Amino acid sequence: MRRTKTIVRSSLLVLILVGGFSLIGTAAGGGNRCKDRCNDRYRIRKDVCRAIPLKSERKACEHAAKRARDDCKHQCR
Repeated sequence: MRRTKTIVRSSLLVLILVGGFSLIGTAAGGGNRCKDRCNDRYRIRKDVCRAIPLKSERKACEHAAKRARDDCKHQCR
C-alpha cells in the first residue's frame, strides 16, 4: 500500500513537471507573427536579389528589400 502511494505521487509529480516545462517552451517560442512574416518576405526577396549577376544592381535590390522589411515592421507596431 505504501509503495503504491509513493509510485502514484512520484508519477503525478513527473506529469506536473513535464506539463510545466511544455508550457514554458511554447511561451518562449511564440514570437511576433507580423514581424516573422516581414522577415520571411525579406528572406525571399533577398534570395531573388542574389540571382542578379551585376553587383551594383544586386546591392540596390538588397537595400530595397531591407527598406521594405523595415517599413513592414514599422506597420506592425
